[in-house]
Order: sequence, then structure tokens, then C-alpha cells
Amino acid sequence: MSRRLIFGLLMAVCLLFSCQKKPYAGEPSHFIDSIPPLTSAAIRACPITFPNGRNPPNPIRVGPPVPQRHGNGVLWMDGAGKIVPDPKQWNSDGSLNWKMGWDRGIPGRLEVTGRRLDAPAPPAVGEYDLPGYGRLGFQAGGVHFPSEGCWELTGRVVGPLGEGSLRVVVLVVRLPFRLLEVAWLPGGLSLKDVEVGDWPNAVRVVYGPVVEGRERIWWGWEGGVWSREGEWEEVPVFSWGYGALVVETARRGWQGGPPNPIGPAERLLVRGQPARCIQSSQEDATALLWEEGNFRYRVLQWGLRLGCADLRRVVEGAPTPSPGGKP
Repeated sequence: MSRRLIFGLLMAVCLLFSCQKKPYAGEPSHFIDSIPPLTSAAIRACPITFPNGRNPPNPIRVGPPVPQRHGNGVLWMDGAGKIVPDPKQWNSDGSLNWKMGWDRGIPGRLEVTGRRLDAPAPPAVGEYDLPGYGRLGFQAGGVHFPSEGCWELTGRVVGPLGEGSLRVVVLVVRLPFRLLEVAWLPGGLSLKDVEVGDWPNAVRVVYGPVVEGRERIWWGWEGGVWSREGEWEEVPVFSWGYGALVVETARRGWQGGPPNPIGPAERLLVRGQPARCIQSSQEDATALLWEEGNFRYRVLQWGLRLGCADLRRVVEGAPTPSPGGKP
């Protein structure tokens, strides 16, 4: 057999198998064909892991504790629950690069992998080899999702003193429209959930009152040195109080979602558009409603003692002071 023929056969095998380009984190997956889209049934069936509000101990925690963290005493992460990016954050091929920080409670190298549960798709790949973060505590990085969907992520840290893992299920949703942005939040409220049960017709962002508590975990950090023996350490843990502030973006003409309160309606302008504000005379509930272009917007509250002026401020922000110092 001639050398030219052998070379041709090797090139054919290469093109069919080993030389095809493989996806990797951070690269648009334009070569991935026919990944099934997310469906309403998959959204309802996804066993989402909602943040449990547990935060890492103070020696390794970066920044203040927040209720959106999720952890098990060995690993903690930001971003559990639902990932609902702005439409502009998606790559042109339908993949997503999403920043997601983790905290390591034992020394070691962090690896994050993922698989889609609701449909066939290439694996999600974590990029956590960024330098400068050491082998303990916070590790910045991100995850490349080849598509939207219901994704199981597993973080694993392996080191000389042992290993640990944390598994979560996140729902990654590609929105067909941008959500109404909040300009102001009353004190004590934090992001609680993004309701996508009525997707693709409506999405509701929910804020709730935060309740901070304490719990004790066994922690092996003594005097700045990692120890196998350890000691008990108090760490913050969060839960949610009564009441909610809901900001809804819906297609114009769509009817659904939580009901409006029953009561007198006040006429006003919101973002230059005619609006109605309904305040219940029987319970602590208020709703602000208006339409712009192809969308209908609502801001609702219950249990928070917010009136029409408060809901309008949520949308428009604080009034601009006049030159004389009065709003």
C-alpha cells in the first residue's frame, strides 16, 4: 500500500472520529445541533434545589452572609435554584456562560460538572482553575451550560485531608423578553425566587423579608491552621419571614397569575403611562398595574404594609429632589 493511500485513510478516520472539535467551557456551542428546548412540562417537573440559606464560616467567607447561599458544611455555592439571565447574556448558539462562586470548607481543588436531566445535551463544564484563590475558601469561576434546561450540578473538592461534594439541581431558563427592573427595595427584603410556572407568557420576581439565625457546624480551622480535630463554629443561616413583594412582567393580553386585591382603585402615572393602584380595604395587600407596548406589568405586595406610593417607588426609584431641596 502506498504512503499516499495510507495517509488518505488516516485523514478519513481522523475526520470521522478523533479530529472533530469538542465543546469546552466558555466557547459557544454552535457545532452542537438539535438540543431539545426547555418545555413547560420540564419546568414543572424539575426537582430544583432551592438555597437553604447556609453560609460558610467567617474565616473563609468573602463578603457579608446572604440568604441566596446554599451549602452542606463542606461546600457552599451561590446560584442554587433558578438561573434566569437577561436575554442579552446568552450566546448566539443558545449556550450560557454563568458566573458561580463556591466556598471550599476543606483544602483541595474544586471541580464542577453538570448533566441535563430533562433532555439530551452535552455536559455542563465548570471553569475553576483561576489562579490566586489558594486551596481553601472562596473560589471564583463559572459554568458553561450548552443550553437551557433542568441541570444537575456536582461540585467536588479533593485534597490531602479528605474530600467532599455538593449536588444541586438548577433550572436554567431562557426568557423571550426582558424583565421589569426594580429601582428601589424596602429595607429587609431580598431576592427570594423567580417564578417561571407561567413561562413563556409571564415571569414573576419575588422578594421576601429575611430572617437571620445561627447554627453550629464542626469546623477544622484553629488559629489560622487547618486541623483534623476542629471545633464548633457558629455560622449564619437564613430563612424567610411572612409577606412578599412580587414584580411581574407578562405579555399584553395574557390573563393569569395571582389575583389582584379587591378594593378602591387610584389613578396615577407610572413611567409616563396611565396606571391603576388597588389597595385592599380588608387585608394588607396592594397591586400596581399598567401596560407598555406589548407587555403588562404588575407590582403586588402582601403582608409588608406597602402602599401605592411605595409600589410606585419600587418601579421609578426615589423622587428627584428639586433645587430647593424638596422632592
